[in-house]
Amino acid sequence: MPITNLSYEIKTFLPSSLELGKDIIQITSLEQHIWSDIENKILSRLNYLKCPQLLDSTSLLLHKLISNMVNTMHHRVFQQFVESDLYLGAVNGDNFFEELYQNEIEEHGDKNIASYCKKNDIQITFGFPDDSETLLTLRYPICCDSAVYLDSKLSEALGFSLIKQYAGEASTNYYLAKLTRVSSEYQNSPFPGYFPLLLTRASELDKMKAIFSKLSYGIVCFSSTGEILSISSSILDSLKLDNSSLSIQAFSRIIPSHFYNDVIWGLALETTEGIFENYRVRIKLPNDPGQSILFNISGYRSHDSTIQSLWQVVFLDPKSVDSLTEGSILNEARVHNITRNYVPQLVEQKARDVVRLGGKELTNEECYITVLFCDIVNFTTYVENNEKEESVIHTLNLVLGRISRTVNQFDGLIDKFMGDCVMVLFKNRLNAVLAALEIQKHSLYINSLRKNAGKEMLLLRIGIHWGQVIIANIGISGRLDWTTIGDVVNTASRLEKNCQPGAVLISQILYEVISTIEQPGIKFGDIFNIKLKGKRKELAVRYVHSDD
Repeated sequence: MPITNLSYEIKTFLPSSLELGKDIIQITSLEQHIWSDIENKILSRLNYLKCPQLLDSTSLLLHKLISNMVNTMHHRVFQQFVESDLYLGAVNGDNFFEELYQNEIEEHGDKNIASYCKKNDIQITFGFPDDSETLLTLRYPICCDSAVYLDSKLSEALGFSLIKQYAGEASTNYYLAKLTRVSSEYQNSPFPGYFPLLLTRASELDKMKAIFSKLSYGIVCFSSTGEILSISSSILDSLKLDNSSLSIQAFSRIIPSHFYNDVIWGLALETTEGIFENYRVRIKLPNDPGQSILFNISGYRSHDSTIQSLWQVVFLDPKSVDSLTEGSILNEARVHNITRNYVPQLVEQKARDVVRLGGKELTNEECYITVLFCDIVNFTTYVENNEKEESVIHTLNLVLGRISRTVNQFDGLIDKFMGDCVMVLFKNRLNAVLAALEIQKHSLYINSLRKNAGKEMLLLRIGIHWGQVIIANIGISGRLDWTTIGDVVNTASRLEKNCQPGAVLISQILYEVISTIEQPGIKFGDIFNIKLKGKRKELAVRYVHSDD
């Protein structure tokens, strides 16, 4: 049920005495492209506070805070819509309302709610003032107040405190708060004059005993032929078995045969000194075969040929535990090294960000980004004419490899390769133009060498556009692309098709957003209009060149 017709009145925010700061970020949706901007500003403030090492943990702290606030704000906005426009009266906590809300989120995401929030100035605002102890300030709707709290353990460990200012100091519709250091005298070391200690063997063993007990490690000792000689009760407890000889026999029967082949008669015999590490095996619960526990196992073969093994339960979301494979993590790392080159940079980077912030999946998001398309002119004809003369694949990879290195140099991300065409994304708009000019500069040099060698020229066309895009999951379960879609992408592609060989063509829209930035070494051509396929109106564009 879209909420595009919300009709109740929202009062405007009245300024407060709490200074938000010059740099502000306004948030209406978790799918906004906000996290990188927030992290950049947080890093700047942490550098000022002389604790940049807190970036990751502080980002996690704020991610939880922002997620709670936005979800609460959206829930309240939708509730007001249902109560006022559907005349259902108070519905807070009502099962029917919760079902309506979930249907809205599942069908439309938070797009409709966020759009309404933005249109009616219902938003959460983060500010970054020049204060000696303040990390940030925030202004938020009163309805979010219950969600404005920090993870107590993490905030205490980091030395941050959230101080709220209520309606008397703010306004009737918004509250204010600031995140500050608990003490300006706080140092990275636990006390003045602190320096790390080198553990003695005795103290190391004492700490290992405590760690062993706290983390519920277990020990299993096997004979050289695989019989269990001894076992920790904690392993039986984890499998919901009592401490008896019958339970030990039951445990030995449910250990998969590949464990014996891989470890007892494999790793322990083949590796140096019989040491093996990080082998994972899944054990089904004897009394509930539908459930299983994944163990991580390390150990060694002792001088008497017995196998001493250390077992630890891998704690993970039960819904996704089956996605972790069994076997050696070293082998998994080798597989990853092979497959990572086939995973788009955009996906890998975003996945790392999601995991670091405590997430479990890539979500759709809207953001402003610069899209660059680069294509080899008449490559199909080149392939037909030169299949027997030179390695086409080698030549293609040589060209694309150079493009990739330049893209990385200017902090771009390759979204995808499409034959001889590459699509690249840039957060920094000027970097996209600089990268394009560098690509063409190198292409000019390579083609001069090819010309001298009597080989066919391989000229490039580059088109660049800037605007709002959607980065979304496209496909079905088991085969997804997390890729950039929207009119900006289509326009950039068509700019490239209309570009002269060896040139860089940009939209006037992009020119306008970078024209205020100093651009040493860049010249812009005159503005002119072109007709793009599928577009009713002509698009204003310019060529861009290097001074040299």
